[in-house]
Amino acid sequence: MRRIGLAVLVATLLAACSGEPGPPPVRTPTPLDTTTTGTITGEVRFEGEVPAMATIRFGGFGECSSQHPGPVPMGDMLVRNGKVENAFVYLKKGLGDRVFAVPAEPVVIDQTGCLYHPRVAGAQVGQLIRFVNDDPLLHNVHGTPTASPAWNISLSRKGAARDIRIDKAEVMVSVRCDLHPWMQGWIGVLDHPYYAVTGPDGAFALKNVPPGDYTIAVWHERFGTREAQVTLPPSGTATAVFTLAAAK
Repeated sequence: MRRIGLAVLVATLLAACSGEPGPPPVRTPTPLDTTTTGTITGEVRFEGEVPAMATIRFGGFGECSSQHPGPVPMGDMLVRNGKVENAFVYLKKGLGDRVFAVPAEPVVIDQTGCLYHPRVAGAQVGQLIRFVNDDPLLHNVHGTPTASPAWNISLSRKGAARDIRIDKAEVMVSVRCDLHPWMQGWIGVLDHPYYAVTGPDGAFALKNVPPGDYTIAVWHERFGTREAQVTLPPSGTATAVFTLAAAK
């Protein structure tokens, strides 16, 4: 019996270290009056001269470089016409003790061309996050949150996929591949659904937000963080515009 118990313990620890997801958390959502909810919109702008982005050096990883027709930018400072892509925007304060259901659908992060797609993503606490390998080579996914256990999972072949859950809110969680050190991803984990990642136009929209006074925040991996205060009236709209700049 003792040996059986030890084997079960070891198997449990290995599953935890490898990121095997447990069951989703059970929550009773706070009722939301959708007749009074509104939308917070805005954009993330850049001020000043945009720093030059480094080009990825694939080195001896020909199986990675061969998937790209030319030089590949690092992807950490995407700015077009003064608008910032891959900024993570979210409600930081103002929701009080409201509880939200965990989405049933997973957040999918692909690995293709030896890059993470998307580079920046959002998820709710307890939501499945699915890592997919679309490259014909081995990747590992090493996540290092500070508020939750780290994980390091292997995706050994094309088509392989693994799921994890992150059990505490954190902005942001770093995700890397130890085998290909240029591979960097980020996940913003929140206990509510009010977050967005800006596209090439720098725009964002947080929908179905209950009326109230909020602190809305933006995070960018190279340009830092900003906050703004907004008041959302019942069934109304509010706007927040953030201006980021390069570190001096």
